[in-house]
Amino acid sequence: MKNTYQKLRPIVSKTMQVLFRPEISFEEEIPEEGKILLAGNHISNFDPLLLTTLTKRQIHFMAKQELFDSFLKPLMESVESIPVKRNANDINCVRMAIDYLNQEKCVLIFPEGTTNKTDNILLPFKLGTVLIAKRSKAPIFPFAITGQYKLIKNNLKLKVGKSIDPNLYTSNELLEKIESDVKRLILKR
Repeated sequence: MKNTYQKLRPIVSKTMQVLFRPEISFEEEIPEEGKILLAGNHISNFDPLLLTTLTKRQIHFMAKQELFDSFLKPLMESVESIPVKRNANDINCVRMAIDYLNQEKCVLIFPEGTTNKTDNILLPFKLGTVLIAKRSKAPIFPFAITGQYKLIKNNLKLKVGKSIDPNLYTSNELLEKIESDVKRLILKR
C-alpha cells in the first residue's frame, strides 16, 4: 500500500511543473536506490515541493518544528518529514536523518537552516549536514534553486550538481565543499 508521500508526490510534482515551469538540470542523475543526502539553498517555503520534481523516490525532508506544532502536523508526519528544533542542538533530528539514510533512503536538508531573505548568495551553512553525512556515509547531492516562484515571466531553475563523497574530506573541508558547490550552481548560467 502506498504511503501518503507516494500518493501525493505525482500530484505535487505535476502542479509545481505546471504552475512554475522550472528548468531542471543535472550534472549527475539522482540514483533510484541507495542512501543520498540532498543539500542546497533555501529561497522559499515552496522549495520542498519543487524538489519532488527531481526523483520519484520518497524524500524525507527536514522541516522546522513550527510546522509540526501547527495544523500541518498530520500531513508532516504522514509524509515522514523530520522535525527540526532550529534554536537548539537538536540531536533527535540528526538521529532520524541518519536512521533514514541507514535504511537506504533519501533525505533533504537545507544547510542554511532557514529561507534566505537577504541579499547574500547564501547564509552560512550549519554543521548538521556534515554530521549527518559523515555518520551515515551518504553521498551528498548539492542543489541550487534560483529565480522566483512566479506564474508569469518565470525564471525558476533547479540545478543538481555532482555527488560528493563525505569520506574524502575532513568535516571542515566537507562543509566548505558543499557550500562552494551550491554557490557554484547558483551562479551557473
